[in-house]
Amino acid sequence: MITLLSLFSGSLGLSLVVTSQWWFWLSDQALVQQEEEEDLTQYQTPPNPTATAPKTNTVGWEFKIVRAQRSIFQQPETLKTVCQEESQGGWILLEKLDDRRLRFKRPTTCRKQTNPNPNYDPYRSFYGSRWSLTPILSGIIAVTMTALPAYLAYRLVSLQLSSPSAPPASLSPPPRPLPSDPLGDPPSNPAVLDAPFTPPAPPLLPSPGP
Repeated sequence: MITLLSLFSGSLGLSLVVTSQWWFWLSDQALVQQEEEEDLTQYQTPPNPTATAPKTNTVGWEFKIVRAQRSIFQQPETLKTVCQEESQGGWILLEKLDDRRLRFKRPTTCRKQTNPNPNYDPYRSFYGSRWSLTPILSGIIAVTMTALPAYLAYRLVSLQLSSPSAPPASLSPPPRPLPSDPLGDPPSNPAVLDAPFTPPAPPLLPSPGP
């Protein structure tokens, strides 16, 4: 039991290291996506080389990125629905960054147009439900992997302290040698072996007459 608890505690410690590395990787991925989106929002429309005279009413562009909690933009029906909803605000799909992010653009003149659908927000940046099971599972795993090794270590120490120690081996005296029989064979009766030696009585002599 003690060996099993030791091995289990060691495996949990290794799993905790792997999980922490996975969290660091997720943080790095989020940072990379943020830097990528900041660079993409600086997109500028290239000038028209065929223009002979500058225009006074130059059209500007604004951009936004619509995100989703899960990879739902890989479905063509969902992608079509999002594009139709965003077209109400004048947004045009510029590129699909991945299955969770879409980049749109629209002319700045569309800011003044009235919104035909009151339930649509032209500046929304999230599509679908925001609820996710991943943070909850991550929290449960983190608490479990932090508390369980401590509990197993406590149980291991408790078992080691409560396990009875082996009693010391008692030294027994060497066996007493058996007395030998003058006829050659040792006696087989144990009572004879333990009885003290008694010399034979002298013979009775007749008493002298008067």
